[in-house]
Amino acid sequence: MRLWPFGKRVHKLSKELSQELLKTFGIESEDAVAMRYVAKRGRLASGQVNRVCIFDPDVLSIPELASANYERLMTSNKGLLFTGHIMKSPEFSNADLVVLHDRRGV
Repeated sequence: MRLWPFGKRVHKLSKELSQELLKTFGIESEDAVAMRYVAKRGRLASGQVNRVCIFDPDVLSIPELASANYERLMTSNKGLLFTGHIMKSPEFSNADLVVLHDRRGV
């Protein structure tokens, strides 16, 4: 197991992200344990969103892990598995809206 050289920019998958991976792509939670994500605030239509990149940290070198952020992962495309966004739950729902796109074959 690698020691993570980065700060709080890189996160373990949240419950919502893990559930979306299972629902949309059939990825079981034990397979998603090693995945990590980075996020960036943004806007989509009329709402605030957190744009996310889900990646495999084992594919990246130690310097790449140390400088991992949303822009660098999107530019390099190395280790990138999924991209998408999380929109905070609307007034009538308890769940955040998670939309992910498969980038494994790109």
